[in-house]
Amino acid sequence: MITFPKMNFSNIAIPKLLKARQLHSRIFAVLAVALVLVSEPAFRETPMLHMVMRWTGYILVIIGAFGRIYCSAFIGGRKNDEVVRSGPFSIVRNPLYVFSFLAVVGIGLESEMFSFLALLVGVFVLYYPLVVIREEAFLKDRFGAAYETYLKEVPRWIPKFSLWSEPTQLDSMPKFIRRTAMDAAIFFLPLPCFIFITMAHAFHYVPVWVALP
Repeated sequence: MITFPKMNFSNIAIPKLLKARQLHSRIFAVLAVALVLVSEPAFRETPMLHMVMRWTGYILVIIGAFGRIYCSAFIGGRKNDEVVRSGPFSIVRNPLYVFSFLAVVGIGLESEMFSFLALLVGVFVLYYPLVVIREEAFLKDRFGAAYETYLKEVPRWIPKFSLWSEPTQLDSMPKFIRRTAMDAAIFFLPLPCFIFITMAHAFHYVPVWVALP
């Protein structure tokens, strides 16, 4: 189990955390693309395995992307104003990150390289708990006892489906749903990129430096 030192993040605003997370994600994405560009799967002689990996990955990407969009209907525009405890947020505190994790696993499988999958999962598991700790410190300071209760009753990562609750009617903000949909669309870009890179390798437009399992 990974533990992190206690630090005071309550004075760090969510927008600053969001910008930092976006910057770090983009830097890692560039490095990941560079790695994939000069790599190829080591086990090309098992086409059935690669087909299963690719299709399983694509399904996970779909679930992750549309799951994030669904979550945005419940929290869009309200995260800094109230403790949202309905829909996906009633069973797990960070459903957006949970769905992102599914999409990241899907992208790793789409690459058809288990080592690349392990890299993506490893970076996510090491980085995002730190992000969540900072966000929780900010929200705890902002909402006090209400958020403390939420922390005690709802798990951070593993959904507890018995807690599910949803309103009979939901007031959503279209611009936040639209923004989340545009962000989620990025999860669909890696698959055509992987296909393009495979073709570039086949026609020797891009050199292959390493074969990864």
